[in-house]
Amino acid sequence: MALSEDKALTLETFKSLVEESITGVYLMQNERLVYVNRRLAEMFGYLRDELLGLSSVLELVAPSNRELVLEKLQQRLAGGAEAVEYSIRGVRKDGQHIDVDVRSVRTVYLGVPAVMGSMIDVTARNRMQEALGNLALVDDLTGVYNRRGFTTLAESHLLLARRRKRELLLIFADVDDLKIINDRYGHAAGDQVLVDAAAVLRKTYRTADIIARLGGDEFTAFPLEAETGAASALLARLGESVDRHNRENPRPYALSLSVGIGRFDPQRCQSIQQLLAEADVELYRRKRARPRNG
Repeated sequence: MALSEDKALTLETFKSLVEESITGVYLMQNERLVYVNRRLAEMFGYLRDELLGLSSVLELVAPSNRELVLEKLQQRLAGGAEAVEYSIRGVRKDGQHIDVDVRSVRTVYLGVPAVMGSMIDVTARNRMQEALGNLALVDDLTGVYNRRGFTTLAESHLLLARRRKRELLLIFADVDDLKIINDRYGHAAGDQVLVDAAAVLRKTYRTADIIARLGGDEFTAFPLEAETGAASALLARLGESVDRHNRENPRPYALSLSVGIGRFDPQRCQSIQQLLAEADVELYRRKRARPRNG
């Protein structure tokens, strides 16, 4: 009798733990849910009876992930794996997508093969990781890549160009007279001119091109397809964009950029830093040769 009471107590305790779990728990047979706990119903925005009434668990899965779910289900039921872990994009009753981590095991329920598992909503975690990743690679003032983001992407771009034996151009620019603007009009105006410079570079070049603020008043643009013969056209396009910006956004100060170009030759072992240094030298050569007003 004592053993029977212990078993009953253990079963009740287990059921209570599952019901109160912060993790979604389910039992499934033939693609249909036969048990879900309260948390899983809340996760997907359904009443429990509604979930149990679905014709297939695939109704909770984004179309792009349904093949994966079926593959994992068949793998377990066929004896190919006792337990599996994977991530999917789930679909709530209201159509909203959520990120879900799934862990499930093969079992038997009422004499029929079944799958028992858990689901955890990791949407907030993934969004936070994505945001932190963006913060690590993006300049918070201008919204373009920072030096780290630029280096990460540009190195891959350079490696691909070297393999394909393609010439490339790297544009290096700095904002003229930033210190004067800061001193005369305040640091808010200085920040605005940096934001303007980034916006002009984004509008001038394609979305796929790498635009970055390297620090201070220094920017770079790394077009993904431009060859060395296109240098004059790229600089002319940028000059036109700066002029248009100044006409459309009259301020007490004008946006002005000094620009240099680094040329990548796939036959030479050039690094990103060498291209930047080459472009910097040309920038200052152009700046010294440029007539100054006043």
